[in-house]
Amino acid sequence: MEIIVLIVVIGIVFIVDSLYYRYHALDNLDLSVYFSKDVANYGEDVELIEVAMNRKKLPLPFIILKFESPRGLEFYDMTNVSASDHMYREDMLSMKPLSKHTRRIKVQCVKRGYYTFPRVGITTADLFLTSRYNTNFDNQSELVVLPELAEGDFVEMLTSVTLSELQRRRTLLTDPFTLSGIREYVTTDPMNSVNSKASAKTGELMVNQRASTNAPKVHIFLNLVYYNQKRSTSLLEKSISLAYTYLCKLSEWGVQTSLHSNGHDAVNGEPLSADPAASSVELDKKAIILGRIDLKQAAVPFTESFENFLELTDHDDFIVVISPQSNA
Repeated sequence: MEIIVLIVVIGIVFIVDSLYYRYHALDNLDLSVYFSKDVANYGEDVELIEVAMNRKKLPLPFIILKFESPRGLEFYDMTNVSASDHMYREDMLSMKPLSKHTRRIKVQCVKRGYYTFPRVGITTADLFLTSRYNTNFDNQSELVVLPELAEGDFVEMLTSVTLSELQRRRTLLTDPFTLSGIREYVTTDPMNSVNSKASAKTGELMVNQRASTNAPKVHIFLNLVYYNQKRSTSLLEKSISLAYTYLCKLSEWGVQTSLHSNGHDAVNGEPLSADPAASSVELDKKAIILGRIDLKQAAVPFTESFENFLELTDHDDFIVVISPQSNA
């Protein structure tokens, strides 16, 4: 008789437990996964911060926290991580009533891009682990990984040629009526620029330095049309890295630089463009624009986009086209 009573009691507890968890296991339960920062450099470490909250008086003996992470983020600890088109992370734990779980997971940014978490969800169960209950959550965190800085002789050659050309154009645009200073004579200076009084006073040949009427700007056009039928992206990524490196160099020199491309923004799908400026704030904006380029979207045809781009430039501006295609 006692055994029958025990079996009946267990059965009632099991039914009550199943029904209660079926309707309330996912109540007041939340999961968010977010990046420790919004913008990161290529190769930099960031943290994925996982926060789960059980805001009810019901314990959860079994819970799996799940999220998908982009392949451009490399986990240092691959425990509970599986890989396919995304990296899938699952953490199993139990949660007491009115409790909070926080875990910080270090990853390395190994690829330029714009990253979010495509899916964040929780799986839980009743006390007897006989039924599972699943739910997904909206997650708004995002990360922009900036392009890799390019290295090599080609970068030095490009920046050196640009600086020389800008200096030449500034010389051509000098104002003969405005004096900006006096400096020592060099062999390329015309003799009519010699300042005789300053030369007599110093004992060295000195020349007048004229002010520039208009410092020429540099316009970078980045062509991101696929360069082969396989729709390869390795040269496109190198082009983006070169554009970023070039922008950094020009910013160091205080050169006003604009950026234009026929690629598309990963967030709004629009073609990419940034007005001329030399400040560090504007450089940061351009870096984020390059980081958010989505190469999965086919670029606007080169001729169409480049003609629109030319309309924005002045006759004396310096234009650089960066392209993986020589016949664009």
